[in-house]
Amino acid sequence: MSQKNILVTGATGRQGQAFISALRDCDYFDILALTRNPSSRKAKWLVSESKVTIIEGDLDSEASIRSVFENARSNGGGIWGVFCVLAFPGLGVNADSEERQGKVLADISLEYGVSCFVFSSVERGGDSSDDVLMLDRLAKARIERHLRGLGSHGLAWTILRPGFFMENYEGIVGAITVSVLKAGLPKDTTIQLVCVDDIGHVAAGVFRASCQDPALYAFQILLVAGEVSTIFEQEDVFRRRTGRDLPSVPVFVGEILLAINGHTQGLVADIKRVHRARITGECPDEDGQMAATRQAYHDMTTFAKWAELRSGSSVNRSQGWNRLQSESSCQDGSSR
Repeated sequence: MSQKNILVTGATGRQGQAFISALRDCDYFDILALTRNPSSRKAKWLVSESKVTIIEGDLDSEASIRSVFENARSNGGGIWGVFCVLAFPGLGVNADSEERQGKVLADISLEYGVSCFVFSSVERGGDSSDDVLMLDRLAKARIERHLRGLGSHGLAWTILRPGFFMENYEGIVGAITVSVLKAGLPKDTTIQLVCVDDIGHVAAGVFRASCQDPALYAFQILLVAGEVSTIFEQEDVFRRRTGRDLPSVPVFVGEILLAINGHTQGLVADIKRVHRARITGECPDEDGQMAATRQAYHDMTTFAKWAELRSGSSVNRSQGWNRLQSESSCQDGSSR
């Protein structure tokens, strides 16, 4: 099989790193890792990976991205695939830049004949509520819409919709998150959970399969979640698997935040809305989308497994509340 170049945006983030690691033993892929700062610590770590080339580029500059594609073409082979992970701007932060970045990257990918474009988006309970979305969720929905339009012109896209990141429970911000969810969610409200690393593995599976059968995942949406459970079930699992409580500040802290903080209110409202969409039949393709995900990567992480893996480690995520990584990209991006 001939060598194929895959451009990875968000390469220094969790999803990008997981993706690169998942393709470490794949001889026929060469990774072009896009970064604005090739001298950063994370970029230097990527250099140690075989078959990874650091590419300097700025997603906010169309000329910069076009140059990346042109140089790849001039050097032979061009860019066969793109894994698009966009940086989460932060809770409550305008996401117009994210939307522009995704659309420009897709447009240029079509222009330069990319064969497989994989976009890491966000699970939002289907498309029926897209008209009420805001900020980064709205940006991702609009990028998805743009991709669908480009599909009719020849761009083969695959959309990954990850659920709520298990990593949102790490560190002090994670303890606050747990408190907010316990205070704001009814006991039977389920959360679609995903380990961030699994997103990279699913994307890698899509690219591998697309080499053999380009039609298998073309124009498909994959719901990326390791399990669906309530915050109270997660507490029980964490306790049984680790022998300690899921870290949480007192629930009254979550109650106060929900009373005064619009971002926490929006987070809880989104989870409720997705749960409601699932149980009322607004997501008829959910089972098929999850089955396709497990076909791409069969070893999805359950919350029990995630808890066990972290039971012996201490994670310090002391970023402020506005840096919460919910459903979109620990990306690097990703608030999911």
